[in-house]
Amino acid sequence: MKQIISALILASFLLACKTKSAGQSSKTANTDAPKTCAAKVNFGSYGSGIDGVKYEAIKKLIEAKKLKFDEKRMGREGETELCLPLTELKGAEKTAFIEQLKKTAEGGQLVSVSTN
Repeated sequence: MKQIISALILASFLLACKTKSAGQSSKTANTDAPKTCAAKVNFGSYGSGIDGVKYEAIKKLIEAKKLKFDEKRMGREGETELCLPLTELKGAEKTAFIEQLKKTAEGGQLVSVSTN
């Protein structure tokens, strides 16, 4: 009898679990954005969620310029990666925007900006 109950519990657990492929994005802000990122903004968490103030500030900066981006949620606490192709910007304007991103992210808890 215990074996049957254990098997039923295990079966219900396995059926309740959903799998997601490794590269699948849970939230995409702009689906026509290319996969190449000229800049990436990552928001990490020590266990208390991401830095919401910095997240909102960076999103406002991106939206103000009407830039394409892809948003990928990676963790249980809101860990997020923003991928910006920056194809709308050229030369000095692109460099200035990346510097503005870095300045906005500065001082944030586990907020980093990287470029290719």
